Amino acid sequence: MNELIETILNGLTVDGASVPFAFMYYEGHGEPYITYSEESIDNSFSGDNSLVGYVHYYDFDIYSTGNYFPIWEALRSVLEENGFIWQPSRSSSDYFEPDTHYYHRTFNFAYMWEEN
Repeated sequence: MNELIETILNGLTVDGASVPFAFMYYEGHGEPYITYSEESIDNSFSGDNSLVGYVHYYDFDIYSTGNYFPIWEALRSVLEENGFIWQPSRSSSDYFEPDTHYYHRTFNFAYMWEEN
């Protein structure tokens, strides 16, 4: 899944600029940025006493010192174009990180996977 997510995020731009991203922890100094991580996996489909498909839930955290909505709109668009489904009930409200002065919000997306 990480390869799929990174392929998708490699093309993410806002106002002509790439948005940096990393798995779980961003070590760069660019601003704004996105981190992502797996939140959970849920059994979804079974048949003939075996697992047929499941859902991956991933958190995408946006950090910005300003308005993050253009990043959110671009992120949501590119993920949904690639089969991810936004999960509002699993997403967070707005945060402000006083130590870094970043605004921070977590958006959760589901991706359905079928066993072959």
